[in-house]
Amino acid sequence: MTVEELVAAVVALAIVSAKRLGAGLADRAAQGLEQSVADRLGRLYRWIAGRLPGEEGAALVEEASRSPAARALLRRRLILALDEDRAGVEELRLLLSPHASALAHGDLLLSGSPGIPRQLPSALADFTGRGLEIARLVESAERPGGCRVCLVHGPGGIGKTSVVVQTAHRLMASYPDGQLFVDLNGAEGRPAAAAEVLGDFLMALGVPRGRIPDDEAGRTRQFRTESADRRLLVVLDNAASEQQVSALTPGGASCAVLVTSRQAFASLAVDERVALSGLDEGTAWDLLRRIGGADRVDEDPESGRDVVRLCGGLPLALRIAGARLATFPARTVGSFARDLADDHRRLDVLSLGERSVRAVFHAAYQALPSLQRRAFRLLSALDTPDLPAWALSPLLDVDADEADACLEGLLLAHLVQARRGTSEGQRIVLHDLARGYSKELAAEHPADEADRAVRRLLGALLSAADVADTRLRPAGARHSGRDGAVRQLPPGDAVAADVWEAVEWFEAERVVLVAAVAHAHARGWWELCWEITDAMSIALEHQWRWDISSQVHELALDAAGHLGDGRARAALLRNLGEALRDSGSDVGRAAECFREAIALFQSSGDARGEGDALGNLGILLRQQGVLREAMQRLIAAERLFRALPLERGLAWALREKAVINRHWTRYTQALAQLDASQALFAANDEVRGVGWVLRTRADTEKESTVDGCPLPRRWYEGPWPGHDATSGPEQDPRWPAARAHYEQAAQLLHAVRDHRGHTWITLGLADMALYEGDQAAAESISHALRETEACGDHRGLSRALTVQALLVAETNRLSDAIELAEQALAGPTDHVGAAQASFRLARLYGATGRRQDVLRALQQSRTHHQAAGMPFPDHDDTELSKALTRPAPRARRFRRHQ
Repeated sequence: MTVEELVAAVVALAIVSAKRLGAGLADRAAQGLEQSVADRLGRLYRWIAGRLPGEEGAALVEEASRSPAARALLRRRLILALDEDRAGVEELRLLLSPHASALAHGDLLLSGSPGIPRQLPSALADFTGRGLEIARLVESAERPGGCRVCLVHGPGGIGKTSVVVQTAHRLMASYPDGQLFVDLNGAEGRPAAAAEVLGDFLMALGVPRGRIPDDEAGRTRQFRTESADRRLLVVLDNAASEQQVSALTPGGASCAVLVTSRQAFASLAVDERVALSGLDEGTAWDLLRRIGGADRVDEDPESGRDVVRLCGGLPLALRIAGARLATFPARTVGSFARDLADDHRRLDVLSLGERSVRAVFHAAYQALPSLQRRAFRLLSALDTPDLPAWALSPLLDVDADEADACLEGLLLAHLVQARRGTSEGQRIVLHDLARGYSKELAAEHPADEADRAVRRLLGALLSAADVADTRLRPAGARHSGRDGAVRQLPPGDAVAADVWEAVEWFEAERVVLVAAVAHAHARGWWELCWEITDAMSIALEHQWRWDISSQVHELALDAAGHLGDGRARAALLRNLGEALRDSGSDVGRAAECFREAIALFQSSGDARGEGDALGNLGILLRQQGVLREAMQRLIAAERLFRALPLERGLAWALREKAVINRHWTRYTQALAQLDASQALFAANDEVRGVGWVLRTRADTEKESTVDGCPLPRRWYEGPWPGHDATSGPEQDPRWPAARAHYEQAAQLLHAVRDHRGHTWITLGLADMALYEGDQAAAESISHALRETEACGDHRGLSRALTVQALLVAETNRLSDAIELAEQALAGPTDHVGAAQASFRLARLYGATGRRQDVLRALQQSRTHHQAAGMPFPDHDDTELSKALTRPAPRARRFRRHQ
């Protein structure tokens, strides 16, 4: 026994002496053993008094018999007194050893005589992590103010018992009158009877068997009486019900109860409720190394990380995995990780001896009512990491209230988890291992059960996506014909009420919608496959998810081919062309997609779709700098939109025409077109369109101030058509107007999660800061570079690199600057962007005196300007190269120190 345990025992026995139980034994002694016990109680009492000065010992023992706080103080004082008194410790050990054997004869003691049960299982030597949870439990259990009840709940295999046993061992000194432990068999479906457990508790506390009542109510009353004046710690492991816990809760105000259960016991009054989740990656790694052997795991850390990931943070799975590695040392970690990666074998691999992850899930599943069992089987039918909570309603074909009740049951059983979504709704999450068990169960049932359920879910997802798509495009759809799939009315809370909710909805459900498209394609549900894809296309565009858009559109085009539906193919080609164009991944194929879509829309008589495809082809040509042909396409689209009429399409066509007129320096005409476009968008409540018009207006005001000159005045004082280089742009009222419009556009596009539009605003503001000589441009351009690189926006990246090149040059790093400027010209052909980038590169070459490179870059810039129809100085290259061949200006922060 440790010093703390010895002191706890002697204090408990001294209280017996203080209550004169020893004298009572002597008066009633019929055998020598009782007299021996009474004698030893007196000797222990005198031993305590001898260790404390004056009359303090006796007074403190008397007070300890009435007050838990005094008992705790007495224990602390004795531990301090014995800290360096080895002889005293040994003397106490001798005094207690015969006394303990005498007290073992429980039938000879009075019912009020306290036994000291020590029933805790040993704590795991390899226990890892959970420090915060244990600290919470210890703090709550030691808090004064009545019997403390702490509940630790979570799924099977999550480590509840280990956490509570570790906690209980830390609390032993605070509860010296005994620690009771019982497994209540809640998970096994055969819960222990409370009456039997109470009988065991009472005998452990020294109550003679003959004095224990027969009925549960009587035993509960006696247990509460026996615990009233003691500091007892009771551990109720694997509890089955709240009633079971209530019957086994002691009555003492100085007791504590630690409860574990797979159920959350929502209505049980507890002082601390700890929900255990999986271990984080670092803790899981440490646990695997401790059990499986650090040397073995460290030999192949990559495979070890795979094992940790595939166990999903579940301590039971990690322990079985570690035990397998330790038990079969000839087997490599890599081969074990490969077996574990097999979805069909994973649960077989995570079984060893009597321990099995599958058995844990099976026990929880068997305890569910039939509807919850069916729900658990169906939740894995769609291969997605989570689902919105409302999905249970169409999956089960029940109303929303019944689905909510079913979800609560699954959550209370810890077979599923819930997390808060970006909006108010919950999301249902299946642990990867639970998902594997769910799929096993589904395979044991007829396949059409899952098929019918998933078709209902996909029909509901399509209906909700239709509504969200309409919210994003209040002016109308881009084409006709998305009406063949069977839809299912989703619950009311699944539908977006306005554009802001539509943005949030598509963001939250993107992964689910992609999984729905893949599932529909795999099952041959062709209408659902292409219509869900089309419904989510504009959201994927706004989110810059071009790779995902291309992926799902390829599946959807195959579905349209199986249907032989030309209208569907036309719509999907138009969408795919947009993804390929905006990502810059294959602009040649993007043009082919638009041209075929135009022909298909024409043949089906869909003027709306034809106009939209024409407009998008115009955008592609404009982005490539083929401005004259782009204008022709946009004019053709404008005619169709005016004839329909379709105000949304007309607004976008006018905005695109304004961009081209800006490049041609027809600023007055561009601003008039932007006025008309903005009015149409505003009239149709299309927030995104208004944001893009404001951004284009800011671009126009900014460029008109400098007449399209690609370089700030400090960099270039040579000739430029229409440009007066004698004053800075800040003096022109159009300059602050441009900044204000950028800021307004940023607010709108941020609100609708249009990342691409927002990034181009950042580019515009960075360009303004460059012209102003403001080093704040460096921060803006760094942000723009990160965004354009992350999303694969090649045009945006090229623009950002040219700005960064000039900023770097102003810090006297010309070699780095030239490398950045050359990189900006390495992307796909874009006459407008290349015209500006090559002129800026010529200036950087000039700063280093590389005359031939200046002339070459200057000629490239002239060629790109002419190809786009953009104005360029009417001077020969030799004269222009002189204006470009000058030292680079220094950044303001350098100039100040000269």
